[in-house]
Amino acid sequence: MLRRAWTKQWSFFWAGVAFGIAQIIYMIANYIHYNEIGKTLVSKPITVTTNLGRMFHGMEVFWLGNHPFGLEQGLYGAGFKNQVDAWGPIMGMILGGFLVAMAEKESRSWARYSGKMLGVSFIGGMLFSYGTRLAGGCTLNHLLGGIPLMSIKSTIVALFMSVGGLTAFFAMSKIGVGPYFKHQETKSYAQDAQKRGLLADGLTLVKGYNPWKDPIRWVGLAFLFLFLVPAIYYFFFGKGELVHNSIPNKGAVFMFLTLFAGVVGGFGMAKSGFGTECALISVEAQQLIKKDEKKFMGYRIPAITRSLFKGLLPLQGLLASIVLTGVFAVGAWVLFDVGLSFRSPVKNELSIASMIGGLFLGAGAVMLIGCEIRSYMRLGLSYTNTLIGFIGFAIGYLPYTLLYDQHKAFLKDSVLLHEKYMWYEVFFPNNVGAQKAFAVVWTLALALLLVWSIRAGAKALKLSMGDVINNATEDVEMLAEQAGAVPLPEGVGD
Repeated sequence: MLRRAWTKQWSFFWAGVAFGIAQIIYMIANYIHYNEIGKTLVSKPITVTTNLGRMFHGMEVFWLGNHPFGLEQGLYGAGFKNQVDAWGPIMGMILGGFLVAMAEKESRSWARYSGKMLGVSFIGGMLFSYGTRLAGGCTLNHLLGGIPLMSIKSTIVALFMSVGGLTAFFAMSKIGVGPYFKHQETKSYAQDAQKRGLLADGLTLVKGYNPWKDPIRWVGLAFLFLFLVPAIYYFFFGKGELVHNSIPNKGAVFMFLTLFAGVVGGFGMAKSGFGTECALISVEAQQLIKKDEKKFMGYRIPAITRSLFKGLLPLQGLLASIVLTGVFAVGAWVLFDVGLSFRSPVKNELSIASMIGGLFLGAGAVMLIGCEIRSYMRLGLSYTNTLIGFIGFAIGYLPYTLLYDQHKAFLKDSVLLHEKYMWYEVFFPNNVGAQKAFAVVWTLALALLLVWSIRAGAKALKLSMGDVINNATEDVEMLAEQAGAVPLPEGVGD
């Protein structure tokens, strides 16, 4: 069993469990750090987008000096307090993806993407990173952190993410890149798909393609190298008030625990293709596919993608992580009075800007074929489209950082709900006991939603709940195909 877990792909459910464990490790790391510096304990799930901006600033400072491009704070410093960073969760997720490539003896460098798809990924990266600035966080922050902690803003932003994601999904289908929308690429499945005539499922496996002779890929690898070298340096040796996270500043325990949290999360994601973008549109996509699957077949949406949507598999992974995070954080609050995060002014208050940002987040994640955290593990797996999309990430921050004062004013002026951050504050503003009871009910409701998603998904695929929970998506697709739940293009399998 352990050998299979190490060498084979996992289900979305178990990947979600792994990411939930990563969240718990990260929250414990913060407890230890807060205790060391005498700060009140708060349950704070993993965040990445602000740290990524600081890492981009660290990259320009490391290679070009303290005033790159003739600007006092460079391209990125104004938007990120002129700080550089070496954020353990980001580096850990990349490392987790790389470890999976080693464990399975397969990077994804073989997967070839068309120029059109690479362009879509690049634009998606820009949309996504700019969306994080408007929304005050990425899909990780809002879906995997804000939802279990009952954030009002995160709940509303998630709805706008869903709209943006579904819009981008149909747009990708209309322009002919829908076949590239797959949760994960494995060579064995692509080879088998080509043999069976499932051309969309095997599209990225191109005979004669040599990734080492692809100049676009080399551009992406060069940018990743320029990004990682400063990050590793600052992780071990970064000192001073302008360095946000490093061993000299935060200590080895905190830095390595946060790195380990990233590795655990990245490993689970890379073992399954888990991410938030598929989960965002799962419920809507399931209903649309069930209503008219031939339409999606006409868009050349891969059979495996239709299977995972019909089975609500991404939603199951998302909810598994959310429930674990919620049980831990809410349990710490109810039992030990450890507070919950998502309570800072402006950043965590619902605003018009955050709704617009939600649209960009959803659209960008789908266009990237991966949200931000999923992109990190895909960098570790060496996907070419993600290497290019990551350059888009860097560019997408620039409107915010170069026009920082204007964006700051817009974010402040567009707030719709002042001094209300959590749902329990709306219903029970002055009763802490009732607030805690609400938190327990909220977490239980999420757990019941997880059970429902597994049952509904299994029913739609004509499989057992155990089949859905314990099999990798590729195996689920084959089982569902055999059960007659996933129709194939005309002529395939005859």
